[in-house]
Amino acid sequence: MDSVKETWKEQAMGRLRRMTAFHWTMAGICLVAVILGLALHPAYLLLLVLPAFLGPLVREIGFVRDQDERVRFISYRSSHIAFYLTLAVIAAIFIARTITAGRSIEPEWFIILITPVAYKFFAALGLTYDTRTLALAIGYVVGGILAIYTAFSGYFFTPQIYIPLLIILVTVVAHWLPKLSGGLLLLLGAGYLVMITKNWDPDNPLGLILSALLLGVPVLLAGLLLLFHQRMAGVASEDFIEEIPGETER
Repeated sequence: MDSVKETWKEQAMGRLRRMTAFHWTMAGICLVAVILGLALHPAYLLLLVLPAFLGPLVREIGFVRDQDERVRFISYRSSHIAFYLTLAVIAAIFIARTITAGRSIEPEWFIILITPVAYKFFAALGLTYDTRTLALAIGYVVGGILAIYTAFSGYFFTPQIYIPLLIILVTVVAHWLPKLSGGLLLLLGAGYLVMITKNWDPDNPLGLILSALLLGVPVLLAGLLLLFHQRMAGVASEDFIEEIPGETER
């Protein structure tokens, strides 16, 4: 029992010694979020999403170096487990609010459920071939569609036209500054989703679903692909050996 305690203590001290200024900053944000959430308003607990999201993100784009291969592997596997855990929770809540309660499908929960399932394929496609090319294609296509739709809806000389124009402009900049453009596309995609969800017509749930899944979420995906571009540049190289089950050398 004492040896287990000593081993745990050594691992904890080793983890503390490896913490950088970034890790301490994220720990401080978590502490502030909990205090503000309990003392003022539960909405402050949303700040907890920031460390959980930024931690793996800054490692993937190279802003924070991995201390060792074991830490990197654990981070990757924990994110993988968290993905399926989140998907299982979303599916359970979706079933509870629709099937068991006998309600009609709520568009917000349908979007949350379908997004990780549908876009896991497109993310794998981008990482397999060329993340930058797929991200640029998404930016130009989505920006163009939004610009045309906004113009024909009579909003050409209104602030609504700014979002598609900004998406196209940021996509152009991505040819030279992919990381900066990736971050900006994440902000634009999130802002667009907030806008359409806030102003959606309850009598037209299909419109919200299509706008989110075909326009808003792809912009977020393009931003992430641009951020991961340099890190995943060699995924499709010949360094990987493709194994086909059932086939052996003769």
